[in-house]
Amino acid sequence: MPLTSSLTGAPTPADRRTPRSADAGSTLIEILISIALLATIVIALVTAVQTMLATSVTSYEVAQIETVLLNAGSQVERAHQQCNYDSVVESAATAEGWPADSVTVTVELLVSNTGDPGADWAPQDCSVALEPFDVQRLVIRAQHPTQTVSRILTVVKSDVGL
Repeated sequence: MPLTSSLTGAPTPADRRTPRSADAGSTLIEILISIALLATIVIALVTAVQTMLATSVTSYEVAQIETVLLNAGSQVERAHQQCNYDSVVESAATAEGWPADSVTVTVELLVSNTGDPGADWAPQDCSVALEPFDVQRLVIRAQHPTQTVSRILTVVKSDVGL
C-alpha cells in the first residue's frame, strides 16, 4: 500500500520512485553482443549443414563407384579367360549410365611365384595363347563421372576349375 500524506492523501515524494534499471531496456552494446552471438551460432549451423551435404554427396558417389566395381568384378568372374576384358568392365559402367571409359582394366599374367609382386606379374601378352592353368591379375579402375572419387578393385582369375 503506498504511503500517503496523512493530511492530504496525496503520494509522498518517496512514492515517486525513479524507474528501475531493469525496466530501462537494453543498451546498444547489449544488443550488438546478442546479434554477434546469434550470428556466430548461425554461421556454425550453416557450416555444419554444408559439410553434411558434401559428405552425403561423396558417400553416395562412393556407393555408386563400388557398385560399378562389384558389377565389373562379377562380370569378369563369369567371363571366360581372355586377353582383353575392356568390353566386360565397360558394360558395368554403361549399365550405370556412365561413359564407357569411366572403368578401365589392366591384365597381368602370373609368370613366377616367388612372393615378389613386382617380379611375379607381367603385363598380359595378347600374341601368346592363354593356357588353361594361366593365372591372371586384373586391376579394375573406376572413376566417378564427376571426377571426385575413384577406386581400384584387383581380381585374380583362372579357368583352372572349369
